[in-house]
Amino acid sequence: MQNSTPETTISDSIRQEVILKYQILDAARIAIEAANVGTWMIDDATRVFITSSRVKELFGYESGQELSFEAALLCVSENHRDKIAAGIEETFRSGKPYHVDFSTSGLPELKLRWVKAVGGLYTDPDGKLTHISGVMMDITEQKQQELRKNKFIGMVSHELQTPLTSLRAYVQMLHAWARKQKDHFTVGALAKMEKQVKKMGNMINGFLSLNQVESGNIHLDLKDFELNALIHDTLEETRLLNPGRTITFSQMESIELQADPDKIEQVLVNLISNAIKYSPAEGLIEITTETIGEMAEVRVKDEGFGIVPADMKKLFERYFRVENKQTEQIPGFGIGLYLCAEIIRIHNGKIWGESEPNKGSVFCFQLPLKIRSNPSTNA
Repeated sequence: MQNSTPETTISDSIRQEVILKYQILDAARIAIEAANVGTWMIDDATRVFITSSRVKELFGYESGQELSFEAALLCVSENHRDKIAAGIEETFRSGKPYHVDFSTSGLPELKLRWVKAVGGLYTDPDGKLTHISGVMMDITEQKQQELRKNKFIGMVSHELQTPLTSLRAYVQMLHAWARKQKDHFTVGALAKMEKQVKKMGNMINGFLSLNQVESGNIHLDLKDFELNALIHDTLEETRLLNPGRTITFSQMESIELQADPDKIEQVLVNLISNAIKYSPAEGLIEITTETIGEMAEVRVKDEGFGIVPADMKKLFERYFRVENKQTEQIPGFGIGLYLCAEIIRIHNGKIWGESEPNKGSVFCFQLPLKIRSNPSTNA
């Protein structure tokens, strides 16, 4: 038998390696198809949208039809389109993983589906961006269950508002009467009751807002207002409900916004309440505002136990809560920061957190400044 040369041995080795790679890729493709999951890719340079047959099906297209990114967006519910496009651009810009849920009503039968798309940014060996690729899957049944649950929570929360409003009014009346009677015990007891009623009201408002966000029906009542004045009013009520806490506010200048003041107050209340909940009683809470370019920035800094990087990445996800010995006794549902992120997002702003374990945290958000119209120069 003739001995093989080194070149033949190397060639056979490379051939076997290539065959193995294709077998692995083929096995991965079969596994994905068996799970009824579709694959997709968007090229960085051309923005060409390449999909598997399953992805086309999720948008109501047949496997032989062409599906462009623009055509796919037209099948997506209108209130989700901006989120999808912005998420793609953010992934190309920052390299963050792409993760979005959205609803489609694809042609021809206009069947409503809920779809989850996840993906990541890929580069070539030289480190140059090449494409985003990932998978899509049908989550209609899961989403419908969530929507039914959220609808029930929203309905119950709405029904609770009426008796709670009456209870708050009676407590305030009794509080005023007790102060006139100089009944110090009753004044103290009613002050504590009023604090708990306020907490319950905030909780109910949170569930109502969650229901609006999940159904895509969150409404903005845009008004012109001064941001620092809104923070002062929010802090006045916060200090009444949390006597003994040291909260400072440093403002640089007047900041005019055109936004929904009630929604922005909800963000402020959430961030300040979290700073109070997750900080020691003697810890300082600092709030600052400033303008950076065309944006207004608010920072809420605390001296709490901080957050590890792995948890910080998930902190603005729905229902996520940091789980450790320090937080296990602190109540919460994990919706506050999620709602904050959604409110800031629909205001075309951004929100983020910075933290180190045992060194406190700072949560920041930015909102566009009010656009000032130039006075007419016409005579």
